[in-house]
Amino acid sequence: MNIKNLRHIFIAFPILIMSGCVKGLPDHEDADAWEMYRTLAYYKYVERDTLKYAAAQYLIENMPYHSSKARIYKDNDTLARWQHETDSIYYSFVHGCTMKNFPWDTLWHVKKTRRELIEADTLPDAIVDHRMLCDLKELNFDFLTEHIDNAFRVWHESPFARKLTFDEFKEYILPYRCIEGYGFNETGKTYHDLFAKYVMADTTADIRTTIQYYNAAVNNLRDLNGKTHRTHLAGIYDLYSRDFHDCVDIANYGCNILRACGLPVVVEYNICYRSLPGRHYHCSVYNDSTGTWQTFNAESSLPGDGDWAFAETANVYRTTYAPQKNTPPFLKADDEYVPEILNRPCIKDVTSYLAPTTSITLPFKEQTANNLAYLATFHKTNDGLIPVTWGKIDKKNATVTFENAMPDMLYFPVYYPDNGHKEFGDPFFIEMADNLPVIRKVPYTGHTKNTRSTVILTRKYPRKPNMKRVAEELVGGRFIGSVKGDFSDAVTLLEIKEPPVPALLTYPLNRKGRYKSYRFQASEEHPYAHISILEWLTPDKYRYNNTMPALRRHILSPADTALLGRESGLVRLMDADSWDKMSWKAEYDGNMQTAPSPYPNITLWLKEPQIVTHVRFSPKNADNGICAGNEYELHYWNNGWHSCGTVRAKYEYVEFENVPQGCLYWLENRTQGGEEMPFVLDEHGLQKFIYYDIIKI
Repeated sequence: MNIKNLRHIFIAFPILIMSGCVKGLPDHEDADAWEMYRTLAYYKYVERDTLKYAAAQYLIENMPYHSSKARIYKDNDTLARWQHETDSIYYSFVHGCTMKNFPWDTLWHVKKTRRELIEADTLPDAIVDHRMLCDLKELNFDFLTEHIDNAFRVWHESPFARKLTFDEFKEYILPYRCIEGYGFNETGKTYHDLFAKYVMADTTADIRTTIQYYNAAVNNLRDLNGKTHRTHLAGIYDLYSRDFHDCVDIANYGCNILRACGLPVVVEYNICYRSLPGRHYHCSVYNDSTGTWQTFNAESSLPGDGDWAFAETANVYRTTYAPQKNTPPFLKADDEYVPEILNRPCIKDVTSYLAPTTSITLPFKEQTANNLAYLATFHKTNDGLIPVTWGKIDKKNATVTFENAMPDMLYFPVYYPDNGHKEFGDPFFIEMADNLPVIRKVPYTGHTKNTRSTVILTRKYPRKPNMKRVAEELVGGRFIGSVKGDFSDAVTLLEIKEPPVPALLTYPLNRKGRYKSYRFQASEEHPYAHISILEWLTPDKYRYNNTMPALRRHILSPADTALLGRESGLVRLMDADSWDKMSWKAEYDGNMQTAPSPYPNITLWLKEPQIVTHVRFSPKNADNGICAGNEYELHYWNNGWHSCGTVRAKYEYVEFENVPQGCLYWLENRTQGGEEMPFVLDEHGLQKFIYYDIIKI
């Protein structure tokens, strides 16, 4: 009698299963004990496979730490047929192909035609149950045994998994989930049946090529349909369109599918970036030939492409299936509050294999029942503060040690006596000297907090190094004029001799005359027209018909307002019948972040010679200066961020009165934008941002 028949016969004897001979079932109120007992008993008594039994124990014992939100309550025949059709079309073109003879051109035409057809209609939504359910309640015998059997099959067959130890297998291949709370659980067999024929892990020579096949498959399957105009997530169906997919979805499916095909893959995420908002989920694959982990973004990059943004991240955490005993939920005191973002038992800090880390010990003299303290860093969307790593308080020695601190990171040392933070030291950063950490206090802080003054601010975020380079590459560029119009007789009217500031400012031409054509010509060394906004200005006294009002120049200080009257008689020339026919160009669209950089010049083609006396332009930049009309709030740090009030900017600067001196500050744009960074004010009242100005990164 075969195993399949034994399975069904054995299940008919619940008294044997419930006899107490099977161990490994957790005592949990949401557990479906019958389904879990069936699974354990099946591997113990029917298959008599001790390793599979141990694997089932591992999944079930740790299942109380995992829940799922969302599952398809009622499948949709239309979606199922659409998925099968998409898969069949793609497979018919790529079957038997390698990357050397991949049918990219043919697929491009097929995708274009089919996408137009699909996007002209709307696919129905699946009926989804959005409740959060414990996995012990949701998963059953059929799901678990199908998943476990597939995991063991690929463990033994895949060249990338067969050398894994059993403990490695349990964490990197066996789990059915890789992100806590993510719903729409599918078994590894389901993923394997759909994608193994594309990934070809059992025949491909290396991990990188295997993942390249996966990336090609998912992107082409998505592009065969484009947007289906569905309004809700639908689990695995979402892999076949461009409707829903962010980095969490992409990492989740990339990890689960590649595991199901025999690759040891995990999901990792950074809590935040050093100087930018947001976070990112990515995948990492274990290369047993080198004993190293290699990161990649499923669908868009490959292992070995480099560590892309890790130099800019705060701590990076790997999601695990088994709980980690050195995490805050296990280390905290009984009634201690743990910040939600770190109140996760199934995470592991893996920052050290991606970026430099160091251990530091700080004095901790607070009287508290807490066991834990934290290093937090700045984060705009979390009330200006987000904890990124924890340390255990040594109450005997009145210290706290952080094992995974990062050099060149602004830190706020805090603990949580309740659900709010309290600092136990001043903000600081770490420098490395002779491989030893040196704690540096933030300069220009802590000296004159009782003194208040008026401050003028022009930025909420520092100039980025690449944007500084863009401005520097404009040096040597020239504004030229041509009487003939073809520039065979070109004369230089103005040469850029120093990097222009990222603001719309007015520059008088050194030589004036009537020219039929005007041009900005980038230098031969840097032939890139990095100009985001450009106006060719002429006095309105000439009464040219092809003019329109000029944009107001930027005013960066109260003293600059005097320039408004001097330049009020200037208007801009057009070389088209209307501004609409010009404003589509990057240099005329009014956007600071766009420029015709691929081209070496910008030309104004006039119908007849006319006089230009000034040019008004700005180099391409990230538009992190002050925007007139926006509302700004200034915060200062003193055991938390405190407000100095709000103002609405009239020009390209803001002025705040009664501001405490010697503090760390944060200027928040309450109207738009996401990039903001703490700064200090030097002895001249000038802004010095934490990163780039103080901490060199």
